[in-house]
Amino acid sequence: MKEKVYLTRPSGEVEEKKLICHFKTMDEDVPHIKGIPILVVDRNENNNGNNVLEFYWAKDGVYQSIDDEAAWAEVKTVIIDVIKNNFEVVGEE
Repeated sequence: MKEKVYLTRPSGEVEEKKLICHFKTMDEDVPHIKGIPILVVDRNENNNGNNVLEFYWAKDGVYQSIDDEAAWAEVKTVIIDVIKNNFEVVGEE
């Protein structure tokens, strides 16, 4: 996916980011993010050879950093579930 998104910071500065993925879950097990669009974007930085990602949620009509600890925990749970369900462990039976 090579889509770009443009995010406006509170200062008014507009940043262009590479969109990695976006999702919205309707799962009752994640009530803090249920029905809320989530963006995952490339921060265009590396940390120990790994790409650094940023996560945003749509709140009050704009995408903003996820500053709610319960919501952030749910986002991590969803991302881990996606990874587990889309990747096969090689070499184990």
